[in-house]
Amino acid sequence: MLSMFKKCLMVVVVAFIFVVCVGVSNNPTPYTIMIYMNGSDLESEFGLATGDLVEMLDSGIISKNANVIIFTGGAEVWQNDAIPDNECIIWQLDDGWLNEIKSMGNVNMGNPNTLRDFITFSMKNYPAQKYGLIMWNHGGGSIAGFGHDENFSDGSLTLGDMQKAFEESGLRKQKLEFLGFDACLMASIEMAIIASDYAHVLIASEDLEPGDGWDYNFLSVLNINPNISGLNLGKVIVDTFMDFYGEDSDEILSLSVVDLSKVAPVMDAMGELMTVALNSLNSSNSLKSHINHSTLATVADHRNPTFTDLAIRRTNTKTFGEGSPRDNYSDMVDIGDMAYQLADLFPREAANVLRALANCVTYNRHNAIVELHGLSTFYIYGGKSQGEPSLRIYSNLNMDQYYTKYLHQFFEHLKESQGRNIRKTELVLLKKTVTNTTAEKQIYRMAGLLQTSDAGDYLWPTLEGYHITMFPTTTTANSRLYAIPVKINENDADIVICFTAKQPQGKILGVRHYSGKVIQKGYFPIYQGDEIAIYSLEWNPATRQETWHLNPSFTVGDTLTLSWEVAPNDYLLGYRYTDICCNVTYSF
Repeated sequence: MLSMFKKCLMVVVVAFIFVVCVGVSNNPTPYTIMIYMNGSDLESEFGLATGDLVEMLDSGIISKNANVIIFTGGAEVWQNDAIPDNECIIWQLDDGWLNEIKSMGNVNMGNPNTLRDFITFSMKNYPAQKYGLIMWNHGGGSIAGFGHDENFSDGSLTLGDMQKAFEESGLRKQKLEFLGFDACLMASIEMAIIASDYAHVLIASEDLEPGDGWDYNFLSVLNINPNISGLNLGKVIVDTFMDFYGEDSDEILSLSVVDLSKVAPVMDAMGELMTVALNSLNSSNSLKSHINHSTLATVADHRNPTFTDLAIRRTNTKTFGEGSPRDNYSDMVDIGDMAYQLADLFPREAANVLRALANCVTYNRHNAIVELHGLSTFYIYGGKSQGEPSLRIYSNLNMDQYYTKYLHQFFEHLKESQGRNIRKTELVLLKKTVTNTTAEKQIYRMAGLLQTSDAGDYLWPTLEGYHITMFPTTTTANSRLYAIPVKINENDADIVICFTAKQPQGKILGVRHYSGKVIQKGYFPIYQGDEIAIYSLEWNPATRQETWHLNPSFTVGDTLTLSWEVAPNDYLLGYRYTDICCNVTYSF
């Protein structure tokens, strides 16, 4: 990457003594595009920011058509000779050259004042007919927000922080033509509502993004049509993004273009939908008494659906950012699918949500196996263990009061109820471990079961001889993804496994580290010499509690492969049940 950055692109760093305002003209440039490039571990470990700078320079964008102004920082190390490690710099792309404009010192890119100052500087010194802002880094949705600055204890920007930066930089009076997030999980209704005061268009992904992110060759379209609207430029960004990875990609792909002038009716319709749901919660018993292991659906009383009816529909709703049970807190769901799941209970209100959503999302492409509608929302469920702090953050966003009230009430039922309706049944292999002579102290260690041999034997998945537990996360048009919880080099993470028609035995995609609630963009490679310890689940039938057991670590050799072994003679075959309140039990 370093040699390509230096040799192929003729990058030159030119330090300017800033005496006059750069770019001031009687005929402003059609566009000024600001890129807030918080490099973080994406750059320091893998040079992904450098790779996108290469694409920008390769795009051939001509400066008379667009000022491309870039703020770099947030990474401990930059994988090129142009960008320093210990200071933040403002740069300009100038007809194939990367010119240094201004040093900002070593400032925290997770501080809203840093973002505010970058926007203010760029708009003052590079006036244009239209402005765009791209936020480059990790994303975590409505609760976690955006970004990690490695140099400041992983400083990040909440949605409130970004609102503060946008307000103080004057974007309410001079709106952005578009706001883009080259990051995971940022196409949310909450982000869109905040952005609607400061931008005309939002371009972002509901789901996770690959590590390579957007294809910045999209900038070349500004040489052909420098006056292109934000909506049409967004369509180009979506198409180049999807084409960059291709139809056969194993990656999770999703990108939306949202007309922010039409986003408020979506939030209003969500509030109306959840008002009737809230009335049902407040007027009904929390749970039905029957047990049903064979189906995930119940016949609801449309006049008075219970918490059980609502919880079952929540568990069936398309959720983004899911990992293993140790890393499953983002709780971002597709708004359209949420409405579809509730349509049999509240048909008029659900239809209003879908109608408003279709009017708001002007373009949306993805490779999910279910229909995605372009905007997500926070809906507490898998992250109920962190529900109270998450809901405090959500309440401070000042979204629709009725939707917010519903989330609080749903959470109260979720944490207090003992759901008997089983939402998920997993066939598992367990190995009995006797910790002492007392039978009640027997512990059952679990591994996920996915395959059987031609002879009909159950196969137990392993890494380096250690039995593993694989948890399903996402299914795309081409692949099924599973997460293996591990500790790698003393950091908790998931190893992500991909199953495709070409890889029926599974392929290791890489590692996704736990970074609070902000979701890592892409997968990090596993290197020779890495230390890995695999987490196993243990079930104690005496206490009926599930705990995590960390196995001894091993050092990765030349390769790390997933293997399938015939289950040992002392295995037990059983079922792991997860109920609608996310409680777990076993079949013995």
